[in-house]
Amino acid sequence: MRLSASVVTLLGLGAVLAACANEPSITRSEVWHEQRGATVVSVCYNGRGTTREAVETLAAGACPVEAPTVTVIDHSSMLSDCPMTKRNRVTFQCVAQ
Repeated sequence: MRLSASVVTLLGLGAVLAACANEPSITRSEVWHEQRGATVVSVCYNGRGTTREAVETLAAGACPVEAPTVTVIDHSSMLSDCPMTKRNRVTFQCVAQ
C-alpha cells in the first residue's frame, strides 16, 4: 500500500511539472533577427493549450515601452533553443504604435 501511494505521488508531481513546463517562455533570438536593427523577442510555446494571445502578450511585455506592439517575423519548430515540451518558437519584432 505504501509503494502505491509513492507511485501516485510521483505521477502527480510529474503531471504538475509537465504542466508548468508548457507555459510560454522568452528565449534568445537568432543572430540574423538581431542584425535587423530592431528589438526582437522570441517565445517558446507548446501548440497544445497555448493561445496566440498568451504568446503575444508575453512577447509584448518583454518589448521596450516605446515599442509595445509586436509583429511576427519568424516561426520555427525545428532546430531552435526551445525545450522538447515547447517545440515551437515564434519571433516578434517590437514596433511603436
